[in-house]
Amino acid sequence: VTEKMPKSVSVTCGTPVKAIHMLSGVSGWGFPYSDEKSVSMIVRVHYAGGKTEDHELKNGVHFADYIRKVDVPGSKFAFALRQQQIRYLKVEPKLKDKVEKIEFVKGPDRSAPVVMAATVESP
Repeated sequence: VTEKMPKSVSVTCGTPVKAIHMLSGVSGWGFPYSDEKSVSMIVRVHYAGGKTEDHELKNGVHFADYIRKVDVPGSKFAFALRQQQIRYLKVEPKLKDKVEKIEFVKGPDRSAPVVMAATVESP
C-alpha cells in the first residue's frame, strides 16, 4: 500500500524559521504495531544558498499508529478524530538562514506517516 504513496512532498517557505509546528506524529503500521525505532519521516529543511538539514522522526519516538491513542515521548496527543488520534510535534531548524522550502520525505521503514498540517514560526 505505501509504495503507491508519494515519497516526498515539498512546500515553499521563503523566510527564516524558528520552528515548524506539525499536526502529525501518526502513521499507518506505526508503533505499537511495529515497535522498531525506525525512521518514519524526514523533515528536510532547504536553506537559501543550497544547504540542507535533515530531522529524522522515528517510529515509537515521534510517531505512533493512528488507530487509537498511543503515547510516544517525541510528540503530544493533540485531539481525537473519532477513536483515532492526531499528535503535535515541532521541528526546530538549527540555522537562522532563510528557508527556501521544507520537504517531508518518507523514511525507509514500512510505516505510512501522515502530516495533517504544518505551520512555520518566524524568529
